[in-house]
Amino acid sequence: MTPTIATNLNGLANVPVAGDNVRVEGFTRVSGGVTARLRACWRALDCDYVVVNCSPGDLFDLCLAKLLKPFSHGRIISLDTVLPVPHATTAPDAAKLWAKRVLFRQVHLFIEYFRQTEGYERHYGIPHGRFRYVPFKINRYERVVQTATRDDGYIFCGGNTRRDFATLIAAMRDLPLPVRIVTMNDDVIAGHGSVLDERSLPPHIAVVRHDGSDSFLDHIAGARLVALPIRRENISASGIGVYLASMALGKCVVISEGPAVNGVVPPGAAVIVPPEDPAALREAIRRVYDDPSARQAVAEAGRAYALSLGGEGQLCASVMSVLVSDWTGVSR
Repeated sequence: MTPTIATNLNGLANVPVAGDNVRVEGFTRVSGGVTARLRACWRALDCDYVVVNCSPGDLFDLCLAKLLKPFSHGRIISLDTVLPVPHATTAPDAAKLWAKRVLFRQVHLFIEYFRQTEGYERHYGIPHGRFRYVPFKINRYERVVQTATRDDGYIFCGGNTRRDFATLIAAMRDLPLPVRIVTMNDDVIAGHGSVLDERSLPPHIAVVRHDGSDSFLDHIAGARLVALPIRRENISASGIGVYLASMALGKCVVISEGPAVNGVVPPGAAVIVPPEDPAALREAIRRVYDDPSARQAVAEAGRAYALSLGGEGQLCASVMSVLVSDWTGVSR
């Protein structure tokens, strides 16, 4: 029997499978009212699997469709659904969290880019056995590997999701090394759990409000090292895209421990510090900034690790491997 897969992960259709015995079709979000969206989801659930990549709205629609028609054929696969720590401080917040926990029961597997899933399990009631780990990829792979690098002496910090800019600023306020923070506007980063207060910044800390284009990589390419402090209140793989691009560009990465790092980054491939600890971050930055040999050793290990992960094709192959393995087990 040939399994069928509906997905919004375009590259999945290009993955060669032994025997060519998997059929992949597209799944796109349907605009309009609830009824139209549910009908589209029921059609998708005629497939054996529906793989939803990084689209919580589609995932919730599919889960609701499955809940309303529990004998729908398809198995829902969540790929890289980024979830925050919920704060159910009001009755409506508690009701929304309860609804998410109910809907997530309809998901067959959660494929994530991190191994430390305790936060998802605790806050959203997802059983540990429903998680599958696959390594992430280098975003914009071709652009990254073709980008020339240099050392302009500054420390790069960037990205949008759950960045702990306050700890970085506190760490660097009295350490007069040049810092370049590259992130998007406040209204964008606030939606991703980040805050950047530009008031009273010392002159050696510069802020670049970025538009999300590929030129983001040029800021990394000119850095001496990359510092990525991540908030302690983080239960997902926040920071992974930026640190892998930085590693692939041959930069020494200093990053907070957390799900994106723990059990994922090999020993020696990054300098890992406790979250929300300005003193530890400052000391780690100072040490590798002033020590070229130590910086180079970390950078080389990080680059080898990042390049081993490849780009979109390798990621899609990893996802397909999970699906084929699951199908073999289910249909056996």
